Amino acid sequence: MKKLLLIVMLSLTVFLSSCGNNETEDTNVVYVTVYPMQYLVQQITGDTVIVKRVPGSNTHSESIDWGGKEIVNMLDADLLFYINGGIDTYIPNNADTTFADGNVELVDMSNHVDYNQVCYTHTHDHTDTEHTEEEINETCEANQLSDDPHFWLDPVRMLEAAMFIKDKLISTFPENEALYNNNFTVLNASLEKLDQDFQTMADEALKPIITTTMLFTYWHVRYDLEILPITTSAHSNENVPGDIIHFVDEATYHRIHYILFEVNTNSPAGDQVLSQLQDVDETADKLYLHGLGNLTNEEVAEGKTYLSIMYENLDVLKEATK
Repeated sequence: MKKLLLIVMLSLTVFLSSCGNNETEDTNVVYVTVYPMQYLVQQITGDTVIVKRVPGSNTHSESIDWGGKEIVNMLDADLLFYINGGIDTYIPNNADTTFADGNVELVDMSNHVDYNQVCYTHTHDHTDTEHTEEEINETCEANQLSDDPHFWLDPVRMLEAAMFIKDKLISTFPENEALYNNNFTVLNASLEKLDQDFQTMADEALKPIITTTMLFTYWHVRYDLEILPITTSAHSNENVPGDIIHFVDEATYHRIHYILFEVNTNSPAGDQVLSQLQDVDETADKLYLHGLGNLTNEEVAEGKTYLSIMYENLDVLKEATK
């Protein structure tokens, strides 16, 4: 009797395991490397697709040591959207090895959205602060220009990405075409409104902004918002004491009361500028802008999204430029 019971239990386990595997195979799964792509896919697909972050993609590491189960899960997915432009190099680097025999289709967004070209090694010219992007880039050698992959900070480019992603999702899951088109219509309207609101802010801006990084250059290119970055990198805690007095002078001249830091990062240079600015302007303070590449667990729990955070950024810019 005990032997019969054991056989029944083993058979039931195998049956349930088989059912679970079939359910997994029938599930539409899409992987992404940054939060903005997760937002777009979720907004377009609703509950028809499970969207997952590539394990380890919350950092800008050049390589990631995935576990066996993580690799299997990615290989069994339908699509994997990555950004490239210098931040997701571990995906193309593994295209012919880790991903070679999988079912997943790797989609490089840099082939479908035009990225800004920036000079992260540009040395500040303190004799003239009125530089256009083209004039700054002219001071760089050709091999010093880099793609700026943070295109989602530009609502227009975010919309371009959404249009491509919608078409890609429809070609991959054609049974959901009507739903995806309807959801995209709503998404399109929200991004167009976001673009209009950013343009209004820029049109009404009375002064430049001082930021601790060059992360937000898309707002200068799209809306002609004058930005004075303290450091010449996208994410930096670089300390440049020689520039401190220059930015204090710029803030004083333009009556700038805020130094804009990136959320969840440190900037010793920004802290020094603010500290010295407060010696001449007691109202000087720091405000924070969100780069949106990743959301913290707390932000997710609070229900924050790409759209809500972009409007938080917009409120900061309105305050800083008035």
